[in-house]
Amino acid sequence: MSDSPDTPIRITWKPSGPIIVEGPVLIFDNAGDPIEPPPAKHPGQVKLCGCGLSKTRPFCDGSHKR
Repeated sequence: MSDSPDTPIRITWKPSGPIIVEGPVLIFDNAGDPIEPPPAKHPGQVKLCGCGLSKTRPFCDGSHKR
């Protein structure tokens, strides 16, 4: 996916799985401090927890598989 300003950020919701965000994004906590995402298997992709079971929320740790 291109990082061009004209390229929209792509968000894919997977039922019972992660919310996949592809594109340049910044993630902040409630205090407004930036949160560094964990290393991604696919560069430019962030997986957010969609099931509420992750121990690394807001990021997905694969807990939905267990």
